[in-house]
Amino acid sequence: QANEAKVLEMSVDALIVRAKAIRKALEDFLFKLTNEHQTLTWPTVLDNFALLSGQISSLLAAMKSEKMPALRNYPIVPVRLSPDPDPHLLALTEGRVSLMSHTETPNYLRTKPDPAVEQAERQLISEVGLHTENVSNAQSQVAMFNKQCNKVLEKVKTARANWRADTVTSRSNPPTFNPKATEELVAAAYFGRGLKPPQSLASQPQINTSTVTSFAVRGTMPVSGRLNTGVRMPVTKRT
Repeated sequence: QANEAKVLEMSVDALIVRAKAIRKALEDFLFKLTNEHQTLTWPTVLDNFALLSGQISSLLAAMKSEKMPALRNYPIVPVRLSPDPDPHLLALTEGRVSLMSHTETPNYLRTKPDPAVEQAERQLISEVGLHTENVSNAQSQVAMFNKQCNKVLEKVKTARANWRADTVTSRSNPPTFNPKATEELVAAAYFGRGLKPPQSLASQPQINTSTVTSFAVRGTMPVSGRLNTGVRMPVTKRT
């Protein structure tokens, strides 16, 4: 029994520390909203919300932990109710609760929402239920859209697989040219590498003189002569 009480006390102390951290973060955020609203930026607001969300999630995780005793088995029952302020209670709650009267105690120890709040919640739930058909239509449209997206994704994956297969096949094909021969052709075209030099004029054979034979026009005798220049001589017509 003593060990269980000690575990309960340590668990409650840990929850109190986490709750104080959340309260401090809320106070700082409210102070910024009140006094620094002109210079407050949206990223700063988001950072504060993220901090509060993380602290609340940590508190809930600690309450649901296996090491945490079942707090629902330890109800809080007021020992004495009085309409007069209680200094000890005021100091214990750091100025938040000044008395435990018959009017305030049900609100402090309430485990369910106020009846008016419950009625408003039921009304909202009933109004949401009227739009169930629209919700089902939206869900069907979302399912159809997801189906189309999956089809497009499958096509993209198939095209990518085919492209990779074609790339591998093209890389495995044997080359259709000889790199060495290509280099030799380029070197021969640009630098004349491997070409034979032209023969000199002295080594070329001399051109022999040609015999030019000219025939007279209209039945004249042919006149033949040997020329040294190799040029055809003009022919004169006899009258």
